[in-house]
Amino acid sequence: MSKDPASFIVAGIDGSAAADAAAHWAADEAHLRNAGLHLLFAYQIPVVGHPEYEYPPEFADAIRAAGQATLDRVAAEIADTYPDLDVKKTKKEADARLALVDESKNASMTVVGTRGKSRLAEVLLGSVALHLAAHSHSPVAVVPHSTPQFTQGPILVGADGSPNSDAALGFAFDEAVLRGAELVVTLAWHELTYHRLARRPVIHGTAAEEAEAVLDHQLAAWCEKYPEVSIRKVIHRGSPTEGLLRHKDQSTDDPRLVVVGSRGRGGLSGLFLGSTSHAVIIHSRCPVIVVRPGQ
Repeated sequence: MSKDPASFIVAGIDGSAAADAAAHWAADEAHLRNAGLHLLFAYQIPVVGHPEYEYPPEFADAIRAAGQATLDRVAAEIADTYPDLDVKKTKKEADARLALVDESKNASMTVVGTRGKSRLAEVLLGSVALHLAAHSHSPVAVVPHSTPQFTQGPILVGADGSPNSDAALGFAFDEAVLRGAELVVTLAWHELTYHRLARRPVIHGTAAEEAEAVLDHQLAAWCEKYPEVSIRKVIHRGSPTEGLLRHKDQSTDDPRLVVVGSRGRGGLSGLFLGSTSHAVIIHSRCPVIVVRPGQ
């Protein structure tokens, strides 16, 4: 019996080590969720057979063959680990950004890789991952490939007291239950103090107790819904980005996963994604999941 399309996790692959790492992480997640895995190889072929271009028609065939070989290889590797996992393979001639956004309509999560740490990280990442995080119809996981696998640490999620971060909190609580992990919820109160026009509670003064009250209020319903989840609250004096990326400086355990929200306004890649989620997916050493309101 075939699975409902919405029970599949989509992973974009392109033959790179970064994409391979993302696909294997997606397979782990699919196994954990009892979901299927949809491997997508999207490609574009330059115009062939035109006198102003030097590409021979065989060039297009070679690209298609390489894409199929990549799909077969990654699927075989995943089958070695999860022989019972339902794996679907799709080769699609389209811009990878548009293809992934389209496939995300029928996915429970969409996963892509990044090339990891680099001075050009934002440029290298932006063409696919940032576009997808800003436009996807499902939560988006961005998985670094050049870092150790984090399997024992807590799940870290950012909150800001607003309804916009509830989607990220709900996803993070679900992940904590699935993984049997501690959930660390962080709120940056210094940033809230000075954002007078922000669509979130404005904390007056500099008392950390006021920030904690905002966090307690937002978490009350979630704690009641998920009484089995162990929660640790962190009030960070500084920007939300610093609070999420520098959590390792405050704890002996690196997070296994970071969950962030997004303004989700669409527009140009990254521009309207939100400065916090934008920066975290670029610089985080562990997988980051961006959850937009309504997902």
